[in-house]
Amino acid sequence: MRHTIHNRQSLLDIAIQECGALEAAYRLAEKNDIALTADLVPGEHIALAPKDIRNKRMAASMKAYRAEPATAISESDIALVPWSGIGLMGIEIDFIVS
Repeated sequence: MRHTIHNRQSLLDIAIQECGALEAAYRLAEKNDIALTADLVPGEHIALAPKDIRNKRMAASMKAYRAEPATAISESDIALVPWSGIGLMGIEIDFIVS
């Protein structure tokens, strides 16, 4: 079995979609010789085996609803979020004391 990677899909998305469980991502990463957090290229393929399916009901449900999760964060997404946090705040500028 093979899965074609779609835009913005991560290995965790594929594990949920095809295997029905996040835990399957470890096996998929090992089987395909890629890092668990690797940026996947749309159009390439991930090898799967029927024994990789951990939750058959969830996998069947994903297929029935044609759900294709795609949660990977791109560089342009990161650029949209301004840096913030308690260490970068200025009192009375963006850290208001009331």
